[in-house]
Order: sequence, then structure tokens, then C-alpha cells
Amino acid sequence: MIEANHVGWKVGGARILEDVSLTVGAGELLGIIGPNGAGKSSLVNILSGVIRPSSGRITLQDRDVTRASATRRARLGLSRSFQTSALFDGLSAGENVRLAIQASGPAPFSPFRRAGAASGARTEDLLERVRMPGRATTLARDLSHGDRRKLELAMALASEPKALLLDEPMAGVSAEDVDGLAEIIGEVRDSGVAVAMVEHHMHVVLGLADRVAVLHHGQLLATGSPSEVTRDELVQQAYLGEAL
Repeated sequence: MIEANHVGWKVGGARILEDVSLTVGAGELLGIIGPNGAGKSSLVNILSGVIRPSSGRITLQDRDVTRASATRRARLGLSRSFQTSALFDGLSAGENVRLAIQASGPAPFSPFRRAGAASGARTEDLLERVRMPGRATTLARDLSHGDRRKLELAMALASEPKALLLDEPMAGVSAEDVDGLAEIIGEVRDSGVAVAMVEHHMHVVLGLADRVAVLHHGQLLATGSPSEVTRDELVQQAYLGEAL
């Protein structure tokens, strides 16, 4: 579903990513880990079209999207979340989701288009999917941080994506909310969506991921199953410390 081939990115004379190649298949969750500054968020931005790589090629369902905009990639079935919350705080949870649904349709913000009953039912379905039933009228600003993350996930799923990029979905989430979010993300993967997730909670990555990619100084240090990666001596030295 998603493939990066020999991707590199330079800013001025600084090389942020170098020769990174990885794939994510339908119904697979790829965990992307590494120390701060390894290039994880930069890779997500390149995969989603927020920034363009200096070298290499990005494909989505075997279609070359290297030079395609983020909007074009979204239309082709790619969705993402961001490291920091990106909600309309003055709108309700339901209104945030309805905007995401409308944005994924034809003529999304035409003044002549009105949200119908189907949109309302879809909104409720998405909120239930992320364990937020009955919260449609709650203002986004009044939600707990964990529920804000769930709402962002509902918005990312509004377009019924085939591929989903998650940039630290557990960032700032309380310990009691982490497992619930992990369960939702696992269900998304199990529904057939290709998921690539940057995350620092190692127990989440090791518990959810089918494969793990480790970035270090902008390069791909290792890729493999969670057990293979945690046994890798280079990974232990660079990131994990003692063997897990």
C-alpha cells in the first residue's frame, strides 16, 4: 500500500534522511521507532506529502506519488494524524468529524452543499468506533487529552482511508488512556488498513506492530518483527539499551 524507495531529504547542507526504504502492506502495522532527532516525523511528512524528498520515490498502491500534494494523496486513500492536536476547539466533537467527512467528499466546501442525515449517522458511527458515544455535542476544547486524540483518529478515518499514518498518537496521553487508544488502532489495522505509526511507548509498539523499523541519524538501522528488532545488538546500543 505504501512504499518508500531510497528516500533522502536534505535541508541546506544538513542531511535529515538518507537512503530510507520501507513498505507497509494492507492490514499491516509498521511501528517506526528511534531516538529523538532520528528523522521519524520527517519521514511521515514525506510519506504524506507535507514535504517533498530530495531523492527517492514514494508510491501509494503502486502509483508514484513522489511529487503529488498531500491533498492528492488524501484523495488516493492516504490519511494521517499529527504529533500535536489539530482540532477546531470552538466546534463540537461531532462538528469536527462532520467537517472531516465533508472534506473527503466531492465539492467539499461548496456553499450549496448541506450535511444530510447520512452524514449525521456516519459521524455517530465514527465516534462510537473510537469509544466516544454520546460525545457529539461536547466542545473539542472541553475534551480530555485522551479523547482529543480519539477524536483526531475519528477525523482521520472519516475518509475511509486505505493507508493511515500516525505520528505519536499517544503523545501526552495519560497512562490509563494509552491501552484504549492502542486497542482502537489495532482494530483499524485488523480492518485491512495499512498503518505506519511513529510511537515512543515501546510496549504499545511491541504489542501492536507486525514489523518495526528503527531510524537512527536519518538512516534505517533495522527492520523486522518486534522480537527480531529487540534482539538486534545495534538497535540495543543505539536506542533500546539493555536487551528486552
